[in-house]
Amino acid sequence: MSFLRNIASGLRSLFRKEQVSQELDEELNGFLEMAAEEKMKEGMSRKDALRAVRLERGSMEVTKEVVRSAGWESFVETCWQDLRFATRMLRRSPGFTAVVVLTLALGIGANTAIFTLLHASLWRPLPVKNPQEIFHLMRMSSGGDFAGEFSYSYPLFQQLSRIAASWGDMFATETVSSRKFSLDTVSTERVVGEAVSANFFSVLHVEPSLGRVLEPQDDNVLGRNHIAVLSHGFWMRRFRSDAAILGKTIFYDEVPYTVVGVAQPGFFGVEPEVSVDVWVPVTASPDPNVNWLRLLLRLRPGVDVSQAQAMFETAFRAHVADTLLPGASPRWKSMLEGQHVTLRRAQSGLATTGRKYEKPLLVLLAVVVVVLLISCANIANLILARNATRRQEIMVRLALGASRGRIAWQLFTEHFLLSFSGTVCAIFLSVWGTRLLLSLLPQSPLPLAFDLRPDFTVFAFTTSTAFVTAILFGLGPALRASSEKTEMSFRGGQRITPSFSTGKLLLVSQLALALPLLVGAGLFLQTLHNLKTTDLGFRPENVVTFDLSFPKGTSEDRLRQAYAEIKERLESHPGVLVASYSSPSVYGNGGWSGRITVPGHSTPGEDNDVGMISVGPGFFESIGLGLLRGRYLNSQDQAERPPVAVVNESLARYYFGTDSAIGQRIELAGEPQIPREIVGVVRDARHYGIRERVWRMVYIPAGKSWKGGSFFVRANVNAHLLSDIIRADAAASDRILQVEEIRPFETVINDMISEEHLTALLSSVFAALACLLVAIGLYGVFAYSVSRRTNEFGVRMALGAQRRDIGTLVLRQTLGVIVVGVAIGMGVALVLARTLSAMIAGMLYGIQPTDIGLVLGATVSLIAIALVAALLPAHRATQVDPLVALRYE
Repeated sequence: MSFLRNIASGLRSLFRKEQVSQELDEELNGFLEMAAEEKMKEGMSRKDALRAVRLERGSMEVTKEVVRSAGWESFVETCWQDLRFATRMLRRSPGFTAVVVLTLALGIGANTAIFTLLHASLWRPLPVKNPQEIFHLMRMSSGGDFAGEFSYSYPLFQQLSRIAASWGDMFATETVSSRKFSLDTVSTERVVGEAVSANFFSVLHVEPSLGRVLEPQDDNVLGRNHIAVLSHGFWMRRFRSDAAILGKTIFYDEVPYTVVGVAQPGFFGVEPEVSVDVWVPVTASPDPNVNWLRLLLRLRPGVDVSQAQAMFETAFRAHVADTLLPGASPRWKSMLEGQHVTLRRAQSGLATTGRKYEKPLLVLLAVVVVVLLISCANIANLILARNATRRQEIMVRLALGASRGRIAWQLFTEHFLLSFSGTVCAIFLSVWGTRLLLSLLPQSPLPLAFDLRPDFTVFAFTTSTAFVTAILFGLGPALRASSEKTEMSFRGGQRITPSFSTGKLLLVSQLALALPLLVGAGLFLQTLHNLKTTDLGFRPENVVTFDLSFPKGTSEDRLRQAYAEIKERLESHPGVLVASYSSPSVYGNGGWSGRITVPGHSTPGEDNDVGMISVGPGFFESIGLGLLRGRYLNSQDQAERPPVAVVNESLARYYFGTDSAIGQRIELAGEPQIPREIVGVVRDARHYGIRERVWRMVYIPAGKSWKGGSFFVRANVNAHLLSDIIRADAAASDRILQVEEIRPFETVINDMISEEHLTALLSSVFAALACLLVAIGLYGVFAYSVSRRTNEFGVRMALGAQRRDIGTLVLRQTLGVIVVGVAIGMGVALVLARTLSAMIAGMLYGIQPTDIGLVLGATVSLIAIALVAALLPAHRATQVDPLVALRYE
């Protein structure tokens, strides 16, 4: 109760100040009268008694202050007074205030934007109960890399589920993808769909908001159980919250499904970047070599994670040895023998996009932290200069009895108010910045649905950054200003020149921090340049690619006819040079892989895995894949009479050495006893990505078993006009065909290096910003120094110094700071490069982290920028008029 009374009393003192003050006066006067009466009883007159009491008790005003300061409300009132005073002082210097607030808004805003994206993509917990209990069973390669997103077969899932039953529950999901959707047999819409095991909702503890969700007995056995669950958002958006949807039939991917329920509000699935609309049961497949599932599990509290992982690893190795290795090729065997499984905490879900961009975003977060430190050093220099102009004010306040702690607190309140104002602006700026970061990511087939709304974690990060920033740039100058000696002259014209050493130290720190940023930006820019200039083996310029979607059940004859007809229609337009088609994923996944046999050249146990691509006539011409010997595949080859193939130079060299491959025979694993004649050899092409090695490739005609793929159109036509032509020709060929994802082939290739592009672009921008801040800081400090030393320069020139001597003096001091800062920066850059080489090695291509040439180039660039900034104050010093300077105050 005493605590509550204390709170109530304090609030009353804050909001009824005059009444409380009057009551305190009455109470103190009552004590004074009582003491005076005691004196009067001893024989004193009333006047003498009152005087004696006042002498004994001291000043009434001091007593009032002592009483007021005893309560917590005094501290609140003092802070409020300091904030009001700080606001008035900052309003008197609008230019200074605007520069500091803008600098902080940019620095803190960049940190908040990158942290928000990291939090949304990697760290924000799933909207389910106890998300910390969820783990992702990842299949890893021998190098520690993720060995494929969809890494498990259905039989292996069942086996691992039985093992997990004693510790928790395991569930499986397929890929989240865009699926056809309709309420009748004509599919005109697209939804985000996901196939999951029937225990998906029960393991995640997701309840239905309408009807029911999938249950363990709903596991789809060979496609017989066609039921669907809608997300709450999709139900509200598409069906306007109509409860009558229960029991109705929808067509999902052209297959009828019965809607049995709607999931709870806020649940979007296990991918934070995608909001799923429809869930259906996964279809079981008994083939252990078909891997298409992702596995997650919920471990019960108290389960030893390492023990569970060891059990899964043992089961996985046994499955590989018993099921996968016996029929595997030598290359696939070596890959399987180096694989293992590991449990990753997945309280934020699978986070596929977040894990892909985790390293670049963490590097960028470190970069913007360094930029913020440079900003703090700049602001500290500005505050030191401002405090120098307020030195007389501070001396007067000290002389009048203010404590040094009180002065320091008052000054720090101003600095904190600056940091708070910058943080408020930064929060709004970060909203735009986060969306800008998302726009730099490659175009996704599914709309990105990251929850970018600032939550408690983001606000806590931003607030912590604001406090730390205020301490970094504000505490030192506040303590320095409050520690000035009170010996001073009050003569109005006297000039006082503060110490210059602190400003130099801050400049050295800025230069030392900026150089590693320049080196890092140079590494990432060189990496991007190396990747973009790597010979792909083909020419993607002026090529557009697109896919065709067609109803299920469309016959292979109709497909071949449609593709051939669209090819003919496209090539009839002026400006279209050639159009062709191939199996999907020509770039990135490289078609499919398989084994070949070369009669007379193959030996048992050798590495005979090759990449295979089915292609239509004109494919090589369409992507610009050059012919070395023989001929390309043509329309007559599509009939497979006789079976023919084109190979790349790596395959020809591996099997035939210096002999000609033309006319040689090869047999594919799926075509036993059907030899194919090699009719052409083409250049090596990087079908699996720029960073990947060149595979031995076999290109075969699309033939009679064509099941659809991607189109490639080489044309000298405007992209928008070409898109209209493609859609019109597809519709003219068959209205049931739908054209999807018309994209320049160059864009598809650039998406493969999107991480490097993002890192290079943003690191360069922030490195340039750091250099700009260094230049501004260096110019500001030395320009202020020159202005404070005007009378000194006047005396020197009056005594015979030449203008060039003055300029040399200023440049010598500047150059000393630059050399020290750059020397420290070079050491820091090299130490960081060696320390972090293992982390950033995978982010580089064609360059080493400790590349001396790049470090020297960055050093020379920073020195040049610093000298340009220093020349202006030096030039200003040489323009001083001695007569004016001697009178200058």
